[in-house]
Amino acid sequence: MVNPLLSIIIPTKDRYSTLFPVVDMILAYNLNSQIEIVIQDNSTDNEEAQNFIQSKLGFKNLKYFYEASPLSVIANSDKAVLNSTGDYICFIGDDDGVMPNIVAVTKWMKENGFKVLKSYKPDYYWPGQKSNYFDGHTSGVLQFVKWKSTSFSIMSTRKGLENTLSKGGNSIRLLPCLYHGIVKRCVLDLIYEKAGSYFPGPSPDMANAVALTQVIDYFVYVNYPVCITGKSNKSTGGAGVLHQHVSTIDNVNHLPSETSKNWDTRIPKYWTGPTIWAESVLKALEKFGNRIDIQEFNFTYLYAWLGVFHRRDLSVILKGFPLVKDWKYYLYFYSILFYRVQVFLQNRFIKKVKIHNVENIKDAVSILKEVSY
Repeated sequence: MVNPLLSIIIPTKDRYSTLFPVVDMILAYNLNSQIEIVIQDNSTDNEEAQNFIQSKLGFKNLKYFYEASPLSVIANSDKAVLNSTGDYICFIGDDDGVMPNIVAVTKWMKENGFKVLKSYKPDYYWPGQKSNYFDGHTSGVLQFVKWKSTSFSIMSTRKGLENTLSKGGNSIRLLPCLYHGIVKRCVLDLIYEKAGSYFPGPSPDMANAVALTQVIDYFVYVNYPVCITGKSNKSTGGAGVLHQHVSTIDNVNHLPSETSKNWDTRIPKYWTGPTIWAESVLKALEKFGNRIDIQEFNFTYLYAWLGVFHRRDLSVILKGFPLVKDWKYYLYFYSILFYRVQVFLQNRFIKKVKIHNVENIKDAVSILKEVSY
């Protein structure tokens, strides 16, 4: 039996309200034997999912796996990859989307020998999603920057890693990714053989991104959408929009069990977007024995980032943490503050197109298809 060209894997837990529309959207593309969709479910009760899968028996490329015992997000994501069979793999969340061009793009990768691809990603805010910005009106909003033509760039993984290290682990922008990206299976196998996981850190997106920099020298970036970032009121991304993803490490159930015990003492032991990404950078590098790059990690930048983006919770996050505010801290603090203001103004007034009343992810794809190709 010939393996499919591409596996689209979707690890999920207790979020069927967005998962089912995402799966329906991909099935409607009629890509058939060229792709497989792998749902890796760790929900508390999967009766609703069983009924959904039963209604899709005609789709042989839809595969469903269920694990009743509670898993960490890392274990569930590993199982998703291990249960897939495609020559290339794309990892999306259960509120994300992919464009109909995903098979054509994967074929283009194969023809040109590219092992890892990343694309420009529009943002879709599901109905009900709130925000601290735009007067709270992000429900049903599709947001993107127009692209006039299709182009691609060859990106150095070394430069991407150096950028991430210099920013205290708070930038994934220049890194290769499996999450919202496409990666050839043989590349992921190299990571698994070395680290025992495709995601060697507590946050799967950043852990895998850094691990990829250890096994490949470059990747290709395309300036048009292949994946869509979804933000819903039950997702981590949705919580991030509201700056609500803040908690003690021991109270975050989806983290690997050893996360708290192995936490790096140079990072505040509190779960936020910045700290969990920073920890994932360090743990991924440790798995590859890369002590040299760990020494280049800019902890002061991380502390300044927390000072700007988590100022409201800073006393809790830094409780008992010996933070020294030197001149570099203040230099980074004000540069990050300027960056935050700049991004706010761009999002609200300048660059991005915002379309309201987009009822579902399928409609978001239809709109994006009409922009430019």
